[in-house]
Amino acid sequence: MKPDELYDHAVSLLARKDYSNGEMRRALHHMTDDGMTVETVIARLRDSDYLNDQRIAENMVSRFLRKQYGPTRIRQELRQKGIDQEVTEKTIKDCDMDWFQMASDCRIKKFGDEYPSDSREKGRQIRFLQSRGFSMDMIIEAITPQED
Repeated sequence: MKPDELYDHAVSLLARKDYSNGEMRRALHHMTDDGMTVETVIARLRDSDYLNDQRIAENMVSRFLRKQYGPTRIRQELRQKGIDQEVTEKTIKDCDMDWFQMASDCRIKKFGDEYPSDSREKGRQIRFLQSRGFSMDMIIEAITPQED
């Protein structure tokens, strides 16, 4: 496939949804085995600002914060999208979120104001918060009654 045809195909893909550099690279490799052509098209798309991992990462982080996902889950989701680790870390750092408070709010939304009273319930809440992407430090603080 010629570079211009591949570029046109990439633009048509981008007309439907945003792609990260990694996702676009995978999509274009399905069209051709020529790695140099794919990299040329990727560079051209980045130069035109059609591909922008920072923009995609900011949009995804914003969406995941609304869903009350923790930093570990957000990193995992961005990594699966092919977003560079530096972009991921910068975007998460720039969101200026109190992760401990979010973990507590997420626990309260799911389980109510009562703290877990037995080990079975504690385990259930820990597993839930882990699946949401919170670290053990955040989880322990969220499930432990606060002394005033």
